[in-house]
Order: sequence, then structure tokens, then C-alpha cells
Amino acid sequence: YLTWKVPEDNGGAVISHYIVEKKDVASAHWVPVSASNKKPSLMAMYLMEGIQYLFRVAAENQFGRSDFVVTKTPIKAIDPLYPPGPPKNLHHTDADKTEVWLEWEWPDRTGGSDITGFIVEHQEDGQTDWVTFKTVDNNRSHVTGLVEGKTYRFRVKAQNKIGVSRPDTMPPTIDVDVKLIEGLVVKAGTTIVLPAKMTGIPTPTAKWMSDGKEIMSEGHYSIESTGSSSVLSIPESVRGDTGEYLITVSNPAGSKTAALHVTVLDVPSAPIGPVNILEVTPDFMMIQWRAPKDDGGTPVTNYVVEKKDVKKPWEPWSVVSSSGTSTKAKVSRLEKGREYIIRIRAENKIGIGAGLESPPTIAKHMFNPPSSPGPPECSDITENAVTLEWALPENDGGSPISGYVIERREMTGKWIRVNKTPVLDLRYRVSGLFEGNSYEFRVFAENIGGISGPSPISDPMKATRALTKPGPPGSPKLKDWSKSYADICWIKPTRDGGSPILGYVVEAQKSGSAQWDKINKDIIKICAYRVPGLMEGMEYRFRIRATNKIGDSEPRELTETVLAKDILVPPEVVVDVSCRDSLSVRAGQIISLITRVKGRPDPEITWTKDARAIGRDKRTEVNNNYPLCELVISDAVRADYGKYAISAKNSSGQAQATIIVNVLDVPGPCQNLKVAYVTRSSCMVSWENPEDYGGTEITQYRVECRQPSQRGWTILSSDLTKRQMKAPLTEGCEYFFRVSAENKIGSGPSIESKTAVLAVDPIEKPGEPIDFHIAEIGKTFCFIKWKKPDYDGGSRAIGYHVEKKPKEAEDWERLHKGAIKETYFMADRCVENQVYQFRVQTKNEGGESNWVTTDDVLVKEQLVEPEIKIKLDSNLVLKAGDSIAIEATIKGKPQCDVKWTKDDSTKEIRKGLRHKLESGADFSKLLVTGARRTDSGKYVITASNIAGTCSADAKVIVLDRPGPISDLKVSGITTDRCHLTWEVPEDDGGCEIYNYIIEKCETKRGVWSVHSNAVITNKANVTRLIEGNEYIFRVRAENKMGPGPAVQSEAIVAGTQFNVPGAPDTPEITKIAKEEMSVEWSEPDRDGGKPITGYLLEKKEEHAVRWSPVNKDAIPGNRLTVTGLLPLHEYQYRVKAVNEIGVGAASKPSRAITAKDAIEPPAPPTNMKVLDSTKSTISLGWTKPVSDGGVPLIGYVVEIRVKGMAKKDEGWKRCNVAAQL
Repeated sequence: YLTWKVPEDNGGAVISHYIVEKKDVASAHWVPVSASNKKPSLMAMYLMEGIQYLFRVAAENQFGRSDFVVTKTPIKAIDPLYPPGPPKNLHHTDADKTEVWLEWEWPDRTGGSDITGFIVEHQEDGQTDWVTFKTVDNNRSHVTGLVEGKTYRFRVKAQNKIGVSRPDTMPPTIDVDVKLIEGLVVKAGTTIVLPAKMTGIPTPTAKWMSDGKEIMSEGHYSIESTGSSSVLSIPESVRGDTGEYLITVSNPAGSKTAALHVTVLDVPSAPIGPVNILEVTPDFMMIQWRAPKDDGGTPVTNYVVEKKDVKKPWEPWSVVSSSGTSTKAKVSRLEKGREYIIRIRAENKIGIGAGLESPPTIAKHMFNPPSSPGPPECSDITENAVTLEWALPENDGGSPISGYVIERREMTGKWIRVNKTPVLDLRYRVSGLFEGNSYEFRVFAENIGGISGPSPISDPMKATRALTKPGPPGSPKLKDWSKSYADICWIKPTRDGGSPILGYVVEAQKSGSAQWDKINKDIIKICAYRVPGLMEGMEYRFRIRATNKIGDSEPRELTETVLAKDILVPPEVVVDVSCRDSLSVRAGQIISLITRVKGRPDPEITWTKDARAIGRDKRTEVNNNYPLCELVISDAVRADYGKYAISAKNSSGQAQATIIVNVLDVPGPCQNLKVAYVTRSSCMVSWENPEDYGGTEITQYRVECRQPSQRGWTILSSDLTKRQMKAPLTEGCEYFFRVSAENKIGSGPSIESKTAVLAVDPIEKPGEPIDFHIAEIGKTFCFIKWKKPDYDGGSRAIGYHVEKKPKEAEDWERLHKGAIKETYFMADRCVENQVYQFRVQTKNEGGESNWVTTDDVLVKEQLVEPEIKIKLDSNLVLKAGDSIAIEATIKGKPQCDVKWTKDDSTKEIRKGLRHKLESGADFSKLLVTGARRTDSGKYVITASNIAGTCSADAKVIVLDRPGPISDLKVSGITTDRCHLTWEVPEDDGGCEIYNYIIEKCETKRGVWSVHSNAVITNKANVTRLIEGNEYIFRVRAENKMGPGPAVQSEAIVAGTQFNVPGAPDTPEITKIAKEEMSVEWSEPDRDGGKPITGYLLEKKEEHAVRWSPVNKDAIPGNRLTVTGLLPLHEYQYRVKAVNEIGVGAASKPSRAITAKDAIEPPAPPTNMKVLDSTKSTISLGWTKPVSDGGVPLIGYVVEIRVKGMAKKDEGWKRCNVAAQL
């Protein structure tokens, strides 16, 4: 796909078009691609795969053409390597509650391949995943299946055979160094730099957060954000900067978050206090502490424990221990009665942290363990737990009791500790027991001095569940009653007494009696019961008890008394809303008439239809389940329509309701079908309405016809609203008709006509034949012709009578038997030189027409000179292998002799394997099969009789592939190319030669490959040869019929005295910074025989695949500074040498180098001097080094040795524990 910019100067006139041409690099001639391109872009078509092309463009206006602009480098015709560009202007054109209509514009770029489709995706608001809807092949889509009320985003991606484009809106992405995700570790005081790359359409914005708060570019933090990157910098980092930093990039298409982890290493914080004095004696003490809350980011390597006599503050701290990570230590070598302070400091690889000091402690004995507690007592026993209580120990050992430890065991089993941490209370709930097991318990007391002995063992206890009677049922209610029963219900008790409820007992009490009688023999399982056997007119009271395996609960009494008598309610009938007033169903469906009937006692139900009782049959079913009463009629038929009534009657009265039922079905057959007014082209068909419309109005009629010989019916009309129509007919055919009515249910049965109708008009006598004439006269015959009459009398069955008579005779002679159908007749057996008359008449079923008679005719031989006409408009052009067919019409009397010849030859063309001849009275045909190039020429046909001779010719051109070229020569041989020349073929195959095809072959491989098939001259340059290889070439000409035979050259060897330079040595990186590096290299060992003109440097990131050039043009020197690097990214370099012949091979890649500022050891301190001294200490001072090596100083190391050592570096010992700053 070619694009260019319009000229800055249009020459004062509008540019009309552009001329685009191409050239194979192996050819010297330019070939037009487009001679009048209107736009400043063009898709170059019909390129040969693997061939390198140059293209050039010129602009043209009314005054002429500009100079050509040529592409800088050749372009190789290969398959597209890129996906298409994104679609544009995505928008919705319409929306409904569950669907959306989308449209967009086609991408600007196809990626070099036709776009095969568009992928449509949507995303629900609040979700992160995009859901693919479908792939469409045009620029619009109808998205369905959405949820009403939800908000959606949409995006579209184009795809071709290479891949998928990015969407028109693309959610953002974040690319950060894997090391930053895994965790960046730095020392305190170092500057922290967190770079991140971001992509997205449109360009996203970045936001940094830490500990749930947004980081702003102020104070301790600095944020630099550009279009595609964002960098967070923290100068002079401290331990508090350790943590997770979240970068969130967002645009309208979504957001993306990445977490970067930073660890700042520093000295540990102070250990967590207080210092726990575990044991104190006059000689030593055992201390304990907890690890620091912050280890400085690196594990604590050891603790430095020091002691100091309170009464001797001038003495330095005495180190007790400085190794090990245990948080316990023994402080020994104490003096009895002395008061000491202990200091503990944690140390890691960075240094020693702050100290934790203990309270002053006197070296003497302190506490004893307490005495044993009292025996534990068990209470509140369940199947899996028990509560223990015990008494305080008599003696606390001098220290408050810090807690109690409880142990349990199964009988004769092992003791097991119950509580993980000591309890402070004198009461504890032990759980986790197993039902049915017996247990014993004991208790220990604990203080700083230790753990007491065990208490006396408790009495054994068994873990069992406590069972009681259930609670009474709740909320008893009276639901219904009559003279003989009462329906009551209740709800389940709130307490089951620890055992499942087995059922319920109902008791009754008659009025005037104090006795409660049990009603049910068996336990009632549900919370409802019908009490039977009541005496009419008697009042009753009821109560209910719940029962479990322990026994019955307390009773719960019904609040009201029940009088045993019937409730009288007159009937009431309510029709269900589904069939109220009327009901319409289709034939075959179920008629369901639903009513609700109320009344006490239950009424008697009667159903009727049109005042007649409905009988029971297979289709009819009556269901009376009070209060629901239903009449069901299955497989409804049309006869089921009518007025249905339900009657409900009891001792209190009666009620009735009606329902109109309409059964919808197809209409019945139409009535009284008639066919009248028949002509040869139409007839009138009429009918009357059906007796039964099918329960709904007739919408249209369907009229069909068929002939007696046909089985299928042809529809004449399917949407008639009138009861008659004019039916079109075909003359002479018979027809049956049928008609059916149609309503919204469908078409009803049809009514057919009983007899067939013939499409003819009333038959009359035909008219006279017209144009009766003598067509040809011979020695003993006359050939006569006429035309059909204008009027056939209404019948197609017409015939003709032909008669003749000599001129002097009075009687006419019939020349044939019966009637003839043809409109011509050969009257033979005439007498030569005799005068005759001829006449003809028309005949049909209606009678005969008048005679038509000729003038006098003299019968004798006629002479006509030959005349030839070849049926060709111009020259006959055909492909080789096709058939040559030439046909000529010949006139002449008597019949002519015909002869075919070719060109100027007198040799007659006769029948053979390829030549076929066919001749008649007035024609002749020549057919040559499998045409060859040699069959081209002029074909001559000659016709002759006694009246004369005539000739005509036809020119035939047979097109074939061109012949072979000649005089193929190879010259100008170098290491990678040569020059070919040849002579054009003698035979061009009958059409213009388009181009030549050049092929080459390495003789050792024997495989031919096409070098170029677009050479339009008889010479070409062949490139891409390999030095030292032997080649042969072959060339063939090509026209529109195809390529001709190939001509092969002699073998040649590619070679010359010059070559491209060799590969330089591996480049070295001499200077490194976070955004630039300096690269040096040495000259190659071989310059290829030509001086080296420069070098090309290439770079790539360590894990990248492709090398990218650093300099576009070769530089003469062997050193180059590479700028624009990304901090903390690793890079490799390689270099190529260039001479007059070309670009040499690349050097080996350099080692991967990270782009960052260089770090070196610091310079030595200066001005060291003694500030103070005592008999056991020396205080030193010095000046900060001139250089810190690129990173902040973390400390200094002080060494000492005895004066007078022989060698300079011997005898030095380290004074300070860590390199403190």
C-alpha cells in the first residue's frame, strides 16, 4: 500500500492525477501500475511473491508531468505481517431494553490483507471482563441478549488473516519491571525510582497510591508523568517508605492497577519490652524480651546484651553476649546485692539498632511457685461440656498468680491439658467432651516463679444430656365445625425438653362436666386434628398436650367453647376470571370451565348446555372438589360451542351462573359452486358462503384449478374477499375448479366442480389462407407456400386442401388425401412446358373457407448463377486446441458443386481425422478440430454449376504460446549478480509478447526458482547470487496465451575480486548512565578488498526479538554514544561494517548492560586525628570522603593495631561492631 504527500507547489493548476510505476530490481525498465490515480495513495496489485520492487510517483496537471519520486529502498512482495488498524467512529444508532444497534467506520489500514471480519464485544458496567458477542463481516451489528436496566460499554476490533487489531477504545495496560513487582530492596537514604509504562486508547492517566491514600507530587514524593510513562521518585528514602505502591491507569475504556513493592533496609528498631526478669539469683539472672517490631527489612542476625552497674554510671556498658538470635539470655558474673540495668539491642546486616533497657534489678532471690489450688467441682453437665470451679491456693509464692492450667483424663487414661493459655478466673467451662464418657479433672496454679503442683483430683463425672418434658403447644385455634365434628390446629412447642417431639394428645370436656377425656387413641403426628363424634347441641372445651419420650407436656387450652351444630350458608357460584362471561378456544384444545361454589351443607352441582343436561362421555369430565367445581371437555370440536350453565342447590337455597363458549375452527365448505361465461381465455367462477363460519368471520377465499391430466392444484387467488372471480384460462385446455373459505384459524374444506370446462370460443368457419404463391419451379414440379388465415373460426384444429388443373382443363384435381396441416406443398408429376393453375382453402370443424387461386404457371427448368455468403463478421480468432468452424450459405440453380481450399493452394481440403465437411442444397460447413498454430490462414470456398462459378474466403488466426527465444547470453558476472540478453522469439504466438520469465538454478541443488516474471525487454540483471556457486539460467517468453518453451544458458560461477567486509569484534560498553551508554568497537580483520566507509550500530533489550538501528547512516568512527535509554532496562549491542560493496555481517552481541548510574566504592576519609584519649579509650575524628561512589554512605569501619608492626597491612583489628554512620 503506497502513500505520498501532495506536492508543495501544484504549478498553479489543479493536480489532475498521479502516475505510479514499478520496477523489478533485476530489471532496467519501469512498468506502469496506475496511469491516472486520483488520490495520494494506491494499493499496488499483481506483485510476484518474493520479488523486490522499486516504486516511483509523479504528479500531473494540465501543463505536464512532474519529476518522479522513487522509494529509497526496494520493497519485497511478501504476505502481510501486520494486523489491521482499529475501526473508527463506533456509535449506536438505536437501542431497546435488551438490544443495541451499532455502526462504525472501516479502519484506515487493512494491514496488507483483506479484513475478514469485525469482533464485537461488550462489557457490563462494574465488570472487568469483555464478553465477545459475535464476529460480523460488515460495519454494523445488532447486539442482543442484554439485560434491561444495566449499563454497557462496547468495542469493536478488526481482524484479517494475520491477527486482530486493537479496539477503537482499548483498556489501559501497565508494563513495569518484573523486579519492581517482586520487590525492590534498597538501603535507607537511597533514592527510590519506580518507572511504569502505560498504553491505552485514549492515552490513560496515572494515579499513585500507598496505604489507601493518593500520593501527590509534593514534599517527600516526586511524580513525573508523560504520555506513555509515569515515574514515582522518593529521594532520601527511610524505613517508613517500605510498602506496596499501587499505580492505577484509567481511560474511558477501563482501568488497570499494578502493585509495586519496595523494601527499605535499615537498622532494626528496639526490641519490644518490657524486659522480663525470669529468674534472679545473687550470681546471675535470666532475662527475656520480644523481637523488635521492625527488623529493618532484613533478618536480625544477633542481639547485643549489655549490663551496667547503676552505682557506676561512668563505666561503659559491658557486653554480656553478642551472638545468637534467641530472645532469652543469661546475665552472669553479678555481684550479690548490686543493682544492675540490662540493655538489649538487635543487629542485622545494616547495623545495630536502638536499645531496650530493663528496670534496675538487684542480684538476689525473688519468687517461689504457688501452692496447689483446691479440688475442682463439676456442675452444669451436658453431653459435651462441664463447668469446673476451684478454690485459691493458700500461698501465692510471693508473686501474684498469673493464671491456672486445667487438665482432664478419661478414667485411668493419660492427663491432657484443656486450656492453651492460663485462665485468670476460678471457673472454667470445659468443652469438647464425648457423650457417655467419664472424666476426672485437676488444676495447676502459675506465677512468675513457676507452676504449682496439681490440685486434688475431682470426683468422676459422666458427660450425658439432661432430658425433661416438652413445653406446651402454642396458639390453638378453631378452624371449622359442624354438628358432628370440630377442626382445630396449633403450633409446635418452643421447647422439646432435649428429646424430639413424638406427637400430640387432644382432650375434650363437655359443658357441665369437670372431666377431660382423651380423644385420640394414637399420637397425632401433625399440628392439626378433626375431633369426631360430637353430640349436636352440646358445648365442648378442648386442650392439647405435646409428648416426647419423657412424657406429656402441660396442656394448652382452646380459648373458646365449641357448640356442635351445622352452619347453614346458601349457595354462591363465582365463575373464574379465566372464563368469566365468555370463553374462546380452538378446536382440539381443552375447554376448562372453572367455578368456585360456596354453601353449607355442600350444594349439589348440575351442568347444562343450551338448557340440556350434559351427559358423561370420554371427552367430558366433572370435578367437584369444594369449593372448586370444574367442567373439562377435552379435544374440543366445533359442535361444543354454546351456552353452558352451572346450578348449585342445597337446603338453604340455590344459585346459577352461565358461560358462553365459542369453539374456533376452520369454516365449513362453500355452497353452490358455478362456472359460467367460458371463453378460450377466461371464465367466471362463483359460489355462496359456508353454512358454518367456524366461530369467527371469514377473512378470504382460496380459488384453485387443475387440468384433468394433473394431480396438483394451481392457486388462482388466495386472498379473495368477494364470492366470485374471473379465472384466466389457456385456450384448448380443460379445467376443474375448487374453492375453500379461510378464517383466522385456517382454511376449511374445499368444494370442487363436478365437470371439466374446455377453454374454447364458439367455433365458426375459418378465413382464407393468405400470401399464396409459387416458391420454386422445377422441371416437373412446383413448390407452393401460403400463410395461416388471420381468423381460425375459434378452432385450432384447421387443415388445408390443395388442388391443381391444366390451364385448358375445367376439373380440379385434389393433390392429397384428407387435409394437410402444413402451409406448403410440393406439387410433382407435372408435365414440362405445361401451364398450370393451383388453389388452396382452409378447413375446420365449422366448415371450409373460400378458395384462393394462383395465376398461370409454366413448369420448366430455371438457371441461377451461384452466390456464396460466409457467416463471419470479421476474422475468426481462436485459441490453439479449439475447433475452427466455417459455415457458408449457397444459392444457385441447378445445385452447385462445392470445393474448400487453404491460402493459395489448389489442393482441395477433404475429410480426415481433423477435417470434417458437410454440404447440402444451400449450405456447406467446414470443421477443423484441435486447431494448431499452422492452421492459421485464408480458407477459400468455391461453388460452381452450369450457370457459373463463385468464390469466398475467411481469414483464420490461431493464437498459441510464443516460440522459444534465441541467442541467450550471460555477461557482467560478479559475486552476487550477472546480466542476461537474448533475441525475441521468431513466432509470437499470434499476439503481443507481454513479458519474459527468468529462472535460475544452482547446479548442485538442481532446483529451479523464478527470479522474475515481469521483464518486458530482452535483457535483465539477475541478483541475489551466492559467491562461488555455479548457476544456469533459462528464459521463456509469455503472451496472453501463456509462457512458451524455455531456453537454457550455459553454466556460470558467481564471483569477483571484491566482497563485503567481515564482522567487527564484540563491541564494549565503556560508559554507563541511566539514560545513555558509550559503545566502542574495533575494525574487522577483513575489509573485503575495499576500504571501510563506516559502521552501523544496532541495539535491543535483553529479552526482545528484533534488533533496532541506532544510526541510520554509517558513521566513520568506532565509537558512539547511545542516548534515549530507559532507566533500569538491560541492553545489548552489535555492529556492522560497510564498504563500497555492501554491508558486512554483524558482530557478536555485547553482554547485557543495565542502564543506571555507576556505583563505586567511596573515596577514603581524610584528616583523621585523635580528639581525646584516656588510659583505656581514644576518641577519633575525620572528614567525610570526597566521593561517595554514587550512593549514600552507610557507615565507617575503624581498625587498630599495635605500633611497630613490620609489614604495612598486618596486625589490623576491627574496633567497632558494625559500620555505623
